[in-house]
Amino acid sequence: MNKRLEWRIVAFFQYWQHRLTFIQGLDNQHRHEANVLIYAALDALSNLWSQHIGKVECAAIKKRKRLIFDAFLSRYGGDTFQVVSLPDVWNRIDRGDIFLGQKSLSTDVVNILGKIGNRQEPTFTNKRRLRQSSEDWSLDRVTTAVLAECPTANQPLLEDWLTLSKYGAIAYKEMRSAYIHEGRSGKGSHGYKLSNSAILPTYQSGIYTTPPAIGFSIEFMTKVLEDCINGFESTALALQQDPVPD
Repeated sequence: MNKRLEWRIVAFFQYWQHRLTFIQGLDNQHRHEANVLIYAALDALSNLWSQHIGKVECAAIKKRKRLIFDAFLSRYGGDTFQVVSLPDVWNRIDRGDIFLGQKSLSTDVVNILGKIGNRQEPTFTNKRRLRQSSEDWSLDRVTTAVLAECPTANQPLLEDWLTLSKYGAIAYKEMRSAYIHEGRSGKGSHGYKLSNSAILPTYQSGIYTTPPAIGFSIEFMTKVLEDCINGFESTALALQQDPVPD
């Protein structure tokens, strides 16, 4: 590899590693600042990735920042970001949010999505049992289930619609945008420390409750940021491509 190119790549990611180290050193009194810095860093990295190294992957997304953010986390943030929140899907269906641009999900697809994942009417008992992220499905699994019941469904439209219910897109809306524009997390999130909250998104809502309350802890998202920095750097070095060309 050209020495200058290697230096540029390494220096770029050293900068972000320094930002990560700073975030890791913040104490509990600076949780607001930690959240702002985590999502600002992921936002910046995802945008830079989409413009160059991830340009082909993001070609269909164009300039939709929420989808770019989700695609970046799907690429480097681990299997968690392949997952769709089923309660978020149910809630969108209940609200009549079935359009994507000028296109709409078919009636058959809407009916399937409204009950997918063995959805049941919340009872007193299951309202009190918090939903686990392990009970949600990957986007591929949801798509496969819908197509099995409705083979004529518009698969690209279905997948694009479902993407807005993936954990990455929800984190963008409820955390990144809320903190940047409102100075707090969104109304559809929570800040409690629950079982596994350091390693997974967690629900502060019942198994079938809509709308859901999904939490993305600082500990979890700091690790996600670390994985994204390392994964992005590995790609840049393997491709011998500057993440920020002149």
